[in-house]
Amino acid sequence: MARLFVCDQEARITADLEVHGPVLSEALEHEQAEPLVRCAVLMCLSALAQGGPWPYAVLQGMAAFMALMKEEVGGEQLM
Repeated sequence: MARLFVCDQEARITADLEVHGPVLSEALEHEQAEPLVRCAVLMCLSALAQGGPWPYAVLQGMAAFMALMKEEVGGEQLM
């Protein structure tokens, strides 16, 4: 199990993450975990607060990113 606590500069937004399993625990221990998680949370909250097409746009962007990452990682594993 690993935990990561992140917040914005004013501490108005906080997120306390807990994960189980070696892969996710290692991910939260990565040196870029805190800024990456903080950015993702702020991006999602900003899109939700703005409303309109923005939540859908964020989901579409994330889906495209995940598809590309899956393709790249799958290609690396075949080599």
